[in-house]
Amino acid sequence: MKNRLTIILLLIVLMAGIPHASAQVAMRGGRGLIRTLSADVVAPADIYVNAYFGMYFERIAKESLAKFYSFYINSTFGLSKNFELNMHIAPYVDDQVHIFGRLGNSELGLKYKMPFSGSRLQTGIYGFFIFPTAQEENVPYDVFFLDKAGWGAKALFTLDFSDASHRVPVKLYANIGYVDHDIEDEFFVSEADQMLFSAGIKFPVRSTQFFLEYSGEVFINNSDSIAFDENTSRISAGTRFLGPWGMTMDIAGDYGLNKRVPLTERNMYKKLYSKWRIWVGLTKRFSVYKYFDKRSKLARKKQEEELRKLKLIKEQRRKAEEEMKKMKDALKENEPEKDE
Repeated sequence: MKNRLTIILLLIVLMAGIPHASAQVAMRGGRGLIRTLSADVVAPADIYVNAYFGMYFERIAKESLAKFYSFYINSTFGLSKNFELNMHIAPYVDDQVHIFGRLGNSELGLKYKMPFSGSRLQTGIYGFFIFPTAQEENVPYDVFFLDKAGWGAKALFTLDFSDASHRVPVKLYANIGYVDHDIEDEFFVSEADQMLFSAGIKFPVRSTQFFLEYSGEVFINNSDSIAFDENTSRISAGTRFLGPWGMTMDIAGDYGLNKRVPLTERNMYKKLYSKWRIWVGLTKRFSVYKYFDKRSKLARKKQEEELRKLKLIKEQRRKAEEEMKKMKDALKENEPEKDE
């Protein structure tokens, strides 16, 4: 009970007042909260590069401490006003076996914002492919995964009340989807199939953005052997703020809601999940819009032409000054010497 109160207090501390920053990118890429994606996409020609570091540790014996550190790197590309491309890699994930962590799985995702989305309700679809780059399969304390190529999809919903006309300017998010951890098996019938669900809220308090979300992954073909509360699920809370050098930072915490199950039986679908996690993220935004926008291209060409003309005028002035100097020197040489 004491540990639970400590985690709850820590989540509250993480939501302390910190200066506000703009659009948030999830810890596996894509605009959203931590795990809940927004139906909206980043602006066209915008590039977000971010890194997330996760930490968890647990005393498993008197002189033994189990640790679980993970490090993610993501890139999010705004392809158009309706499409967004996400890339996710995990250079470091603890596996509880080796001294140093190993490489985790990678993902490539594409988000499509529905064209009939309005200013209030936005809808979208997110599809992703899992590359089996992990060196160790289904490590303890992490979400369930197989050492196989997989795929998944999510339906995305966002309700936006963030304009000034509302007394409580909040954004509400909801995702529901499916993931198949082995692309070679039958869809929707494998024991490794999972349903993905999440819902969250983001709201400002003066210049500070707070967010709170609930997310989980549930086996859809194992309900006879795995109860709902034995699946992994969590509550996450945090904030985002402006950091140095134009970067933004995320600080968030997870509190696991899943029931710890005995691992005496040999069931790969029952595993040890982390009770809590702390996440720290750092994001940098770049824009290459000026290289694609027609008006920006014309303005840039005009500026380049003006610079070329200015350089030409300077060169002509330099040559004229040199010619003038030569003429003055020639006149001095041809002047008759005066009689004393």
